[in-house]
Amino acid sequence: MTMSGMTVTYGGVIMRYSKGLTNRRCLLIFGLVLAVTGMAGFFVPTQPGDFITMGVGQSIIFLVIGLASMYVGEVWNSEYKRVFTGAVGVFFLAVAIAGFVLSHFVDSRLGLDLLIFNVEHPWENTAHLILGVIFAGTALFPRRFRDYSYGTNVSD
Repeated sequence: MTMSGMTVTYGGVIMRYSKGLTNRRCLLIFGLVLAVTGMAGFFVPTQPGDFITMGVGQSIIFLVIGLASMYVGEVWNSEYKRVFTGAVGVFFLAVAIAGFVLSHFVDSRLGLDLLIFNVEHPWENTAHLILGVIFAGTALFPRRFRDYSYGTNVSD
């Protein structure tokens, strides 16, 4: 095995690893974060007005998106990973924008929610905005030549 930069050679198989946040890495890392956050929402009691409010519905959505992201990151091919990452990014951006808009026009002491997502505190909306920007930005980032491991069916 010889190694030079980001290229690793195993016999006749050359694997090139890309730097940065590829679709696979984004799905695996933030899928794990969302799944852990979703699980924590079931065990950490919160009430409207807390710093971050996690309802049962929001915990379920975070858990489902997190587990789906980890599955897609490991199993699906690169084109579908990009589509899934973009869809999750647009979803979180829509929740964040709706949360910022609703929080300015409705009294937040009432315990605002968007059917499932609680959006009463700016920190929650900011977290949704950051997740949306990361997912959508990763999906829109141009494909790189070295995103794929040559000689295998694995995309990085």
